[in-house]
Amino acid sequence: MSMAGGRSKNRNRSSTSSASPVLGVTVLAIVAALTVLRLHLAFAGDLNEQEALLSVCSFHPQGAYVEGPAGVPLLLSLFRGFLGLGVVTCRWISVLAALLLSWSVWWMTSRLAPRSPSLALWAILALNLLPSVNLATLIMDGAMLSSSVILMTLVAGWNTLTVPHGRGITAWVLFGVSLGVGTLYFTPLGLIFPIALIARVLLRKRSRDPVPWAGVFMALVLLLAGFIPALAWNAGHNWIEWSSVAEGFESYSLVGVRFSLTLVVTLSALTIPFLILLTTYGSLWRKLTVLILLGMAGVSGLMLLYPGMLPALAPGLPSPLGVRGMGDLAQEIVSLRQERPDSKGGKAFLISSTSGLAALLGEKIQLCYPECPGAPPVFVAETPSMNSSYSLWPSYADAVAPAAKDLLYSEEKFVSPFLGRNALYITTESAQELPQTITSAFGAVGLLKEEPIISNGQQTIVRIYQCEGYRSLAL
Repeated sequence: MSMAGGRSKNRNRSSTSSASPVLGVTVLAIVAALTVLRLHLAFAGDLNEQEALLSVCSFHPQGAYVEGPAGVPLLLSLFRGFLGLGVVTCRWISVLAALLLSWSVWWMTSRLAPRSPSLALWAILALNLLPSVNLATLIMDGAMLSSSVILMTLVAGWNTLTVPHGRGITAWVLFGVSLGVGTLYFTPLGLIFPIALIARVLLRKRSRDPVPWAGVFMALVLLLAGFIPALAWNAGHNWIEWSSVAEGFESYSLVGVRFSLTLVVTLSALTIPFLILLTTYGSLWRKLTVLILLGMAGVSGLMLLYPGMLPALAPGLPSPLGVRGMGDLAQEIVSLRQERPDSKGGKAFLISSTSGLAALLGEKIQLCYPECPGAPPVFVAETPSMNSSYSLWPSYADAVAPAAKDLLYSEEKFVSPFLGRNALYITTESAQELPQTITSAFGAVGLLKEEPIISNGQQTIVRIYQCEGYRSLAL
């Protein structure tokens, strides 16, 4: 009886070991196929507003931005400077970041269930079936990259608690590198450092291994190296990044609820190992988990096979289709600017109604204003709200030019260098919807042209207004 039981156990063990390579090859094949499909969809689309805004921010390297951390804009600036790559081309970064995220989930699951290596493979498959993961992989808004950095930092912090004493300093240095880089993408990530340190001190009492304080100190220095630029920028701008005055680079709205795609992907990835572990607690949990994953796979399949359906089903979500027709719109604007100079022969400056539209046009129109160094090609209409990075960049409303001497009014020392100039205002607003910041700031405003664009699969009419004689707003 015992011999039969032993043979049965041996058969089970051998069947498990033989099934694991087959499962591994199958999972790798599925992930590889998904990666190829994601790359195809990513490169086939156009820029969306969030990607264009990141691109414009990459031309203004800073420690942080109103919309969020500086990691993604700095990375785009690096790729543009050395390789000349645009944002759509850089969508491959999100695709590769999904592979790093998959590795992190595999690592965590294998540590939670070391005796069941097949569970870690199932965790990889489950992660790649999530709609949030597939959505973030198809665009370059920073969500997928930030999520992968967060999970890899968690892995590095976890590793400091389990690594043998001889490699403790190396583990803490790697943890410090991941923290320093990670805070550039997700500023609160630095809070993991004290948690890891407290956990390591508590484990010392149980294992009697000394804490590698030299490694801890180096990790702290590396963390501060990544955190100080954001801290300094925020201190110089009244902590504007952390006061939620602007929507984040990867902030979206669905059924009236605004959310961060980075947090959704991160929380989803952290849930997967525990969801997979539930399958070991009985057939009921296993069936429930399979049903959940099948539902997720169905949504992801529609998203990947029919990306044009996404804007219609969920208008608030980003789409790899992006905004099409911006090239024709930009050509029309440049032509109107050439054909309609003002009375002094000067060409009109460009204003947009939103930062997203200004960023999209700024990608197509290469324009600089000698009278306003450092200004973006397309301004955003002046507003008292600090709702985008455009509010911190040079604007047509800035009083930076010396004012003409006036005997009746001598207190005004500086004025806008664009006084008396004409402008082209680009917007989706009708004539009745034009803001007072436009109608009151110019002597006359008239509609010139209407151009259609396709935004995430939906047609939108963009209107170009000629605004004559800028006189600035009255105080």
